[in-house]
Amino acid sequence: MSAAVRQGLIIPESEINSVSSAVLKAKRDSDSILELDIDLPCAMGITEAQVQATIQLLLDDLTKFIPEEQKMWIDAISEAIPEALKAVALCLDDEIMKDALAHARELGKEHSNRVKEVQDLWGPAFADLDLMRHLVLEWSSNAVALKKGPYSKRYTSHALERIISRIYEVVGEILVLTRAGYGDGALARWRSLHEICVVAMFLSQQADSCAEMYLWHHKIEELKIRDEGLAVPGAQSSSRKQQYAQDLHGKKASLLSRFGDAFAGDYGWAAVQLACAKVTFRHLEEQVGLEKLRRAYKRANSVVHGGSLATLTRVSIGAQDVDKSDLPPAYGCELAIDYATASLAMLIADLCMDTEDADLLTMNMVIQQSGAYSIIY
Repeated sequence: MSAAVRQGLIIPESEINSVSSAVLKAKRDSDSILELDIDLPCAMGITEAQVQATIQLLLDDLTKFIPEEQKMWIDAISEAIPEALKAVALCLDDEIMKDALAHARELGKEHSNRVKEVQDLWGPAFADLDLMRHLVLEWSSNAVALKKGPYSKRYTSHALERIISRIYEVVGEILVLTRAGYGDGALARWRSLHEICVVAMFLSQQADSCAEMYLWHHKIEELKIRDEGLAVPGAQSSSRKQQYAQDLHGKKASLLSRFGDAFAGDYGWAAVQLACAKVTFRHLEEQVGLEKLRRAYKRANSVVHGGSLATLTRVSIGAQDVDKSDLPPAYGCELAIDYATASLAMLIADLCMDTEDADLLTMNMVIQQSGAYSIIY
């Protein structure tokens, strides 16, 4: 019908339907020509030749306009589908939200129950560790004031004071995570605590120049982070930041000239003391004698790096069994508390090795007593 309108022909819809029906019923002759059964005369013409010419005109029109009409329909459908989906989503929105909120409430109850069970099991251990971190911070403040043992050295004293302040915060994070029942997160933070304690013990055993290099190494670390950020495709930096980066590069060159090229490594500040071009954390750990915590450190590594053991045994929501063995809620919290207590006790005991000050030794005894229950698995 639209083809007839475009050609300015007045053809009743009934005759269009008759032609369509005739085309569907038509038979081809030996020359593959359709034979149409149409009553004459009609609105398309009086003679067969006129009707044939009209039909050919309409076919030519359709051949030209069908692709355009097809695209128009496809575009219309494409626009209608998102709108239809939105309408369906609006109809379902209320029910979906009701289910989601109900599920969230159930998960909240599970978490509250887990927190209560963790507190019932290990509440006293939480309190002891919290007291212990306060005692360690107090011990460090007194050591700085008294200038005894490792604290008698200028750079070492400053480095140890800053490190123990950081230890205080990390232990606080471990307490927050364990009290909430997140054993994985607590073990991950203990892993950092262990590394920090190893660094502190290593610095306390070295010459003051090692602590000086440790303090200066923050320039190397900052520059590395900045350079890695700018290496990302499309990354841009303001002129002020570019100038600051240039200043850092200048400072790095000066530090390497003073301390040697190995200073540019991750543990470059320890390279001179260990006479090793490339220092690793394991080198530091071996130097301070914390092999007793090596197994615990490996266990924490398995939690951090997304292995299947952690995935199967550390998720506190859902089924609590692995290989038909039941697991308690928040499994792993007791390990983080135990390891953190051991780390603090061993650190302060080591820092007291070269001091005879009665006050520091007495506080060390109190700290050791606070961690007396610790058992390293």
